[in-house]
Amino acid sequence: MGQERSYGRMVLVSMLVLFLEAVVGLVAAAVRAETLPVPNPMSDFTAGPLTLPFLLVAGAFFGAAVSTLLVVPVVRLGEFLGRRAGGREAWWWVPFVVGAGLAPVGGCALVAGAGPLTVLRWWLVAVAALTVPVLLCRVRRAGLFGAVAMWGTLVVLSAATAGGAALRTGLLEPYRPPALARDALVGTWTDGGGGTVTFAADGAVAVSGGATHSLGEDFTVTVGRCAGRGAWTFEAARNTWAQKVHTAVDACAWDPWYVGGTRDRVVLYRYVGDLDAPDVYGLTRAP
Repeated sequence: MGQERSYGRMVLVSMLVLFLEAVVGLVAAAVRAETLPVPNPMSDFTAGPLTLPFLLVAGAFFGAAVSTLLVVPVVRLGEFLGRRAGGREAWWWVPFVVGAGLAPVGGCALVAGAGPLTVLRWWLVAVAALTVPVLLCRVRRAGLFGAVAMWGTLVVLSAATAGGAALRTGLLEPYRPPALARDALVGTWTDGGGGTVTFAADGAVAVSGGATHSLGEDFTVTVGRCAGRGAWTFEAARNTWAQKVHTAVDACAWDPWYVGGTRDRVVLYRYVGDLDAPDVYGLTRAP
């Protein structure tokens, strides 16, 4: 039995679909991050218990805004065009109308300096993401919200299972840090901001303009500079994730450095700032 396309019903269905799409996108991004050299933004981000509620609230506001300003108007436009064209609505025009509505956003991105291929890629993603809730909101069916919730949850679980299986079976190759020998670290490393760390073969280390980071009560990261001399040691491990470089320099209160990057471009990095959403301070070998 059909059901009227009420405004509130369409907004709720649209918000649910957008939420499920976002979860599937996060699953895909997390799986992809497993294949990328660290440090990278996705692998360094952890949604902690304090961060998650804010993300959910922000996502709800975003979903409501998109549903109200884009999804529902497109559905209403379809009803209007269907009546003008003979009383029947055609689903196939939806992607074109959504694409036309998002075209100004792509134009603004081009004016702002984004690359044409990047704009085209994200425009296509946005069109696909918005077409799905529009098409579902057009459905006149009792119990639509529950059906979308059930099938959407199955899609999320299937995506997570498929991603995990791809990593487990080797269809997607998980990233592993390069295995290093102590001698490979000897030399000068730079943070790209004027700071250098020089590891000597005899175990001495010299720091010039290194960055220190402290987290204030307002969760603001304060960056300072340090310099000095001390000692360094390399902690080798069969599990390359467990490799660490320890530096003992009085003026630089640093945690151990972890090994990331690739064999051609090794990165020594440490996490700084808020533990729920840390930043990365990294060193690469100086030219």
